[in-house]
Amino acid sequence: MALLLALAFEFVNGFHDTANAVATVIYTKSLRASVAVIWSGAWNLIGVLTSSGAVAFGVVALLPVELVLNVGTGAGFAMVFALLVSSMIWNLGTWFLGLPASSSHTLIGSILGVGLANSLMSSGHTFGEGVNWGNTREVGMSLLISPIIGFCLAGGLLLLSRALIKQPKLYQAPEGDTPPPLPVRALLVLTCTGVSFAHGSNDGQKGMGLIMLILIGILPGAYALNTCAGAPEFQFVSQLGHSLQPMLQRHAESASVEDSNVELSNFLKESAKPSSHTLVALAATNRRLAEELAAIEATKKK
Repeated sequence: MALLLALAFEFVNGFHDTANAVATVIYTKSLRASVAVIWSGAWNLIGVLTSSGAVAFGVVALLPVELVLNVGTGAGFAMVFALLVSSMIWNLGTWFLGLPASSSHTLIGSILGVGLANSLMSSGHTFGEGVNWGNTREVGMSLLISPIIGFCLAGGLLLLSRALIKQPKLYQAPEGDTPPPLPVRALLVLTCTGVSFAHGSNDGQKGMGLIMLILIGILPGAYALNTCAGAPEFQFVSQLGHSLQPMLQRHAESASVEDSNVELSNFLKESAKPSSHTLVALAATNRRLAEELAAIEATKKK
């Protein structure tokens, strides 16, 4: 269900944002609507396939810590459902009303809403603690500045074109259904292609990040374990864990924690600072992993 919802969000995002890329070529009769949509979709796909994945990891980094750590649990999937369904409802509503809203703003707002709601519902949490505010500031600034940059660049290019290109017909509405001159149509198709490619390599990665997160929650071993590792690798990691244990234990011997996983989850939040309790939790987790690896090592030797 989580994967289907993530794919459904991408589907809604596709027909919601496609208009941004194809509006000019359809309006000017440079391409037929069906051809323009297929052309735009193809270049969106190429953009996704050739992207670096940086935006996908940026989305994962923006998610609440509890969601990333507990994505395979019922609570984690509930958070995924909440942010995806709310994003889809807003996208469908704005599409139905013909409002050109941004899917990126919608998804990021949903992520922040889920983080804030989770901090309210969870006992022992401070309001806003579940949100990665460092990444939120960076993303928020980019969302605020990008429309201003686009506005200034578009206005500047139009003024520059008027100053350099002295053809009055280019700045007048065409008569009836007459398409613009061939060079202008070619330029419009080129810009449609570029916007589609850029949209795929940027916005297309939002869904990639969520799908990746869901897959990690469902099949964590496929991402966390090297199934081809042999006995020497297990032995090396196990020895590292055993050698690290005395140092952790020495710094944490005066403190105790009830649940090491909860303590380490709290430490991963942006406002958290390491303490003796954190070292106790690290020592307990390190000891458990070292013992499990030693057992696997012994099994492999047999």
